[in-house]
Amino acid sequence: MINQARFELKASKIYFGISVFTHGCTFVSVWFFSFNLYLSLALSLILIAHFHYLNSHIFLKKSDAIQDFLLAGSTLTTTDKSNTQKQYPYVYCSYQSRFLVIINLGKRSVVVFKDSLADHSLSTLNRLFNA
Repeated sequence: MINQARFELKASKIYFGISVFTHGCTFVSVWFFSFNLYLSLALSLILIAHFHYLNSHIFLKKSDAIQDFLLAGSTLTTTDKSNTQKQYPYVYCSYQSRFLVIINLGKRSVVVFKDSLADHSLSTLNRLFNA
């Protein structure tokens, strides 16, 4: 990785659609295949709580949500929602496709969908990791 580029992240509609579809199918199957009313209610409440928790990550509402990142050389500098910057010297791309890139930052990972980049395309990010 020789070039330097800044990528701004926004909420992903694809990730939200996948989440709605998965939670919806699970919710329907809980009520369709369950024989116990209390178990169905408990699982429904768990699904609703998980969907609410996941939406805070999808729409970048958490205080430690990464708003943008700078890729320069082999280091990646992230800026959180609270404008704190963290620098990761050893980053690598664990998954790369035309629709999704997963970047490992040690214990943390950044999932970048095709529609979550504000001003660049995902192919630019793929090229920088392949260089």
